[in-house]
Amino acid sequence: MFLLICRIGAAQYGLEFASHNQEADKRTSLLIGAREPLSFEHRLSVAFDLSFLPFQQDYFGYIFRLITEDGVNIDLMYDRRPDQDKHFKLVVGEDFTPVSFNISPARLYYNWTPMRLELDADRKQVYFVCAGKRYSYKLNKNFGTRFKLVFGANAIKNFQTMDVPPMRLKDIKIEDNGRLKFHWPLNEYAGNNSSDVLRKNKAETINPVWIKQQRSEWKQQAAFTLEGQASVAFDQTEETLFFVGNKRIVIGKIGGTDLRTQEYANGKLLLVNGSQSLFDPIQKRVLNISIDQKIVSAYDSTTRSWTKQFDFPAVGTHYWLFNKFFSRSDTSIYMIGGYGHFKYTSGVLRYHLPSQSWDSIPFTGDEIFPHYLAGMGQGKEGVYLAGGYGSSTGDQMLSPRVSTDFLRLDFQQRKALKIHEFSARFAETVWANSLVIDDSRKTFYGLIFPNNKFKSQLQLVEGELRGTETQFLGNPIPFDFHDIRSFADLYYAAKSKSLVAITLFYDDKTDLTKASIYTLMGPPLAAGQGMNTVVNPLTSRYILSACLFVIVLLIGWWLYQKKRARARLSAPQITVDKAVGSQIAVQGQQEQAIQQQEQDRDQQHKVKAFAADTMPQHTAGIYLFGGDIQILDGGKEITKKFSPLLKELLLIFIIYTVRWERGISSEKLTELFWSDKTQSSARNNRSVNIAKLNSLLEQLGDFKVTKKSGYWCIEPLDEVYIDYLRFSRLVSNKKSFTETEIRELLHIIDKGGFLFEVDYEWLDHFKSEMSIQVLTTLGNFIENLQVTENAELIIEICNKIFYFDEINAEAMVYKCRSLLQLGYHSLALQCYDNFCQVYRRLYGEAYPKSFKDSLE
Repeated sequence: MFLLICRIGAAQYGLEFASHNQEADKRTSLLIGAREPLSFEHRLSVAFDLSFLPFQQDYFGYIFRLITEDGVNIDLMYDRRPDQDKHFKLVVGEDFTPVSFNISPARLYYNWTPMRLELDADRKQVYFVCAGKRYSYKLNKNFGTRFKLVFGANAIKNFQTMDVPPMRLKDIKIEDNGRLKFHWPLNEYAGNNSSDVLRKNKAETINPVWIKQQRSEWKQQAAFTLEGQASVAFDQTEETLFFVGNKRIVIGKIGGTDLRTQEYANGKLLLVNGSQSLFDPIQKRVLNISIDQKIVSAYDSTTRSWTKQFDFPAVGTHYWLFNKFFSRSDTSIYMIGGYGHFKYTSGVLRYHLPSQSWDSIPFTGDEIFPHYLAGMGQGKEGVYLAGGYGSSTGDQMLSPRVSTDFLRLDFQQRKALKIHEFSARFAETVWANSLVIDDSRKTFYGLIFPNNKFKSQLQLVEGELRGTETQFLGNPIPFDFHDIRSFADLYYAAKSKSLVAITLFYDDKTDLTKASIYTLMGPPLAAGQGMNTVVNPLTSRYILSACLFVIVLLIGWWLYQKKRARARLSAPQITVDKAVGSQIAVQGQQEQAIQQQEQDRDQQHKVKAFAADTMPQHTAGIYLFGGDIQILDGGKEITKKFSPLLKELLLIFIIYTVRWERGISSEKLTELFWSDKTQSSARNNRSVNIAKLNSLLEQLGDFKVTKKSGYWCIEPLDEVYIDYLRFSRLVSNKKSFTETEIRELLHIIDKGGFLFEVDYEWLDHFKSEMSIQVLTTLGNFIENLQVTENAELIIEICNKIFYFDEINAEAMVYKCRSLLQLGYHSLALQCYDNFCQVYRRLYGEAYPKSFKDSLE
């Protein structure tokens, strides 16, 4: 049962702060009193509501800095060090005050916490109020009564800091002597300013992330690939997603920035057609279901193994895209519908977990339409089933169509009740697998999409459980749809107050599934709703009428001027003085125009010269560092034009040509791509695909796949910029590098590891070799640098080393020493703590050296 969506109203507005997951210049700042400092007479109160984002890597930073006119700073910080028992700390000047406290995780991450800072200038007293407790601190000197207030990142001279906790903020209120003077709700939808509702004072923001916008625009939390025809399960309590592949399971938290991977210890899970995954909330485990084989396999996260294996290869399925739900009342999984072998099904099946038995459940009442591609969700009054695609007879050959039925299924009485039919606008759309039911408001949420196009879109819709009213919410989500290779689902994360959409697309040529996670903060709004510029229909009519009136006036003025011009042409000749004056005026205008043209030409020459100086040497490029292959033509990305097979072929030609300086043989290509075909068929496939590839490569210039000395290779290599080629040439047979060369190497790998999102068996050797080459090169260079003179460069190099080896102890030590050299003691300790956490996760034991011992 989903927690009530009405509870998410607490997050209806506010400002979210981009934090450590962004580069320093992309972090969020909110500045009050930017142009003109604020002032108070005797007593100042600054109140606000705060919450933190869950599952972030780092929480260290400044929540606010209040800076008085005489240079006194009062800061509220969050110190994440594990050796500190109180993490919120109030700082005055350069001193920690006794004011420190904690907030429970459940409240800090999933609710708003009111906080208030109070300053009493007469008594030199500072107070802080949080969670019903009032703390005080006595100052030893006077402080000014004019101030600026900064939340998050701070660029004010002498007070700069880029350390920002991943936080959310709303309802900033400033009182002067007990009288409310300013109130910034932070309820904007877009823009870089927030208005005070009392005096229209502007608070300026940099890199704002508005909560209202997050309620109407889906945010892609992650995108990745995994092996096999993958499926997904959701643990609602822990808000955890499990993506089940045939080699590994990928685990992600809603709102988190990291994905964890567990490789199976007992070999591949042989995923069969039509299988789906589901989370068992009682036993706390992921299940994978094959209805055809009547097998439910459970995943043991301790042993990293599955309890049962499926028969493989299977002979297809009768149950593509069936609907399912877990019933706590009888510890069973119920499954409805599905498609396969040209048949649609409407039967209801049950799998009883304790007895591991299967049976069919007969239903009476209204007909359950034989279907697949329906949406189903569980509520207090029953299970709801929306739409689907199928036919009344179940035969695909006999009038298949979209169903507009909305049913409630009573599993106690085993009876189906048709509540209503959706309107005509749903007559060409089908549903993602699950519905989210809000029993308190008697509504549901679902994702719909047309099933007659490949490049489709998912649209969130809200409907009534007992009525016919529906509305579209949020912006569309891109969705590649193929009926038996695509899957979409919708969940609700109650603690994070977010709707979660999942898309899966399986490429049978590569045997890989592309998975994407999208989140939308609730309660959801229609796209663009809440913007200050949005007007209602009545206002729109007034605006339209006004525009038409202005247009009529402009036309009348133009006709009047035209009539006057004709009158001047027909009038007697003007006097000589007026003619001379006019001539002088015209000459002056002509000279002015000529000067302007010359200035424009000079400016154009300057622009062209500047562009020539800054233009990259290569207008076309192929990049292998940073995840997946990226192909650019004149700065425009064209990677999507290459099919998965053509991308893999291009990769293999580039890597073999650069690494072995000759290319790859026809025999090796056949072994990798067409081993199941005859020699003639393999040769034909090779020729066709190389021709297709060369046709696309023509966009990059004189750059193609050719056969040379019996090997297929890319030439000429220097026609297109290839980061892998440039890297290989830089490091080839070199033991020492200039600083310019090392900076170019750092620039090349700045996007990330070498093809770390690409998973081909033939590529593993090259990826391993590249990692060793990068680590060796950067490690040799860093050993010859003096920390006292090159601390910033060493930190940059260490960050790149972590792309390839996240538990490189030498890089951790060098980075910590460099941070200490720069005076960043807490960041050095944080670097060590992060390293220890990753070390424990990977090895299952604590890192053997203390912070002090590591640096000796």
